[in-house]
Amino acid sequence: MQKIDKNYDTLLSTKYKKWVDNLENKKHPNSRTYYDDIVMELYRCQKGVCAYTERFICVPSLYKSDNWTDGDYKITDEVEFTRTDHAGELEHFDHHLKDNQYWLWDNLFMIDSTINSRKSNKDIVYYLKPDSEDYLPEKYFDYDEETHRFIPNTDLDIGQRIEIKNMIDDVFYLNHGVILNDRRDFINELRTKINNKSAYKFDRFFTATKCV
Repeated sequence: MQKIDKNYDTLLSTKYKKWVDNLENKKHPNSRTYYDDIVMELYRCQKGVCAYTERFICVPSLYKSDNWTDGDYKITDEVEFTRTDHAGELEHFDHHLKDNQYWLWDNLFMIDSTINSRKSNKDIVYYLKPDSEDYLPEKYFDYDEETHRFIPNTDLDIGQRIEIKNMIDDVFYLNHGVILNDRRDFINELRTKINNKSAYKFDRFFTATKCV
């Protein structure tokens, strides 16, 4: 799970920011007015990948900065994809905040829709929140280059390793079969390109590709 920079002060969706700031200490309304502004802003911060699995779930042309005008997200006719051409769903990191602070920027990520349905409303330990100031993936995760599986950092105490393993297997689904295969294939192809001195780019699975 990569560290994600979600700097609230640099949002392009300034109308959403003003709107949600005005809701401070109020229950958030059942409104989807700024849904696209939030979703695409999150994709921009996450570089188009799932916040947890780092699997590619959105094409870059949908979240490029040109799609914002005067603080609003608006797709122009020049974009070949529609705003729904992505494979993610809005994730509330702390599901307990949904009732009153549904649109709180600090609590939102975009994750793979399949993972979201499996995760449902399971609780997540807060030290694994990927936009936290002190979050570092290498602090909590190791990557087995042979099996392409994530495991807890072996330097941690046994209790925390058990807790993180549960998050890996039953909440984030980092080793889910399809995701593991995608990650393995991407890394193997990347290694081949590097060995052949061919063009390549790191555009997904950022945490795992540090091992390449």
